[in-house]
Amino acid sequence: MLKKLVLLFALLAVANAVTLRKWIASHEKTCFYAQTSAPGKKISFYFAVHQGGNFDIDFEVEAPNNRPLFKGEAERQGDYVFTANQPGEYAFCFKNGLASFADKQVEFDISVENEARPEDIAKRSKRDEVMNSVVTIASDLGQITKFMKYFRTRENRNFATVSSTESRVWWFSVLQSLSVVLVAVMQVYAIRALFTAKRSRL
Repeated sequence: MLKKLVLLFALLAVANAVTLRKWIASHEKTCFYAQTSAPGKKISFYFAVHQGGNFDIDFEVEAPNNRPLFKGEAERQGDYVFTANQPGEYAFCFKNGLASFADKQVEFDISVENEARPEDIAKRSKRDEVMNSVVTIASDLGQITKFMKYFRTRENRNFATVSSTESRVWWFSVLQSLSVVLVAVMQVYAIRALFTAKRSRL
């Protein structure tokens, strides 16, 4: 039992992660921030658009000195990992572009980890094999989580595509039915007018 508790707390200490979902209105720009207390920390940033418009959004990642690190336009999803070379507040901003008139739901994950240096790994391999196993397990769990998020995003997009196709098919069927009824009514009136004209001649 004690070993399980140690393993659990070690896993929690490996990374500080936050997973959020937010609706971003049309023409809105919103930012989120991650604080690093010392240089050399690894920051991972993942996002995916789950609902709204063409499932795309503009994003930008800025360093504490307002220097842009990553930037993209009309991106559906992204997965970035970088080392924070200076301590401070890193900004992760989303912008629902000027060409979009639909609200969009974005799921994103920001995690700050302690990036192990080679000399630390060498020392750890000699004295603490349990911690190495914990780090490996945490890395594998992170990869599994990313795959799950990716498939969930694909599922949401496919569901939206199916719903949109179903709506279009329904409206097409309605218009087709109305067209058939309209043509039938026009044919009836045309035939009646034809026989009425013949009777008037007789």
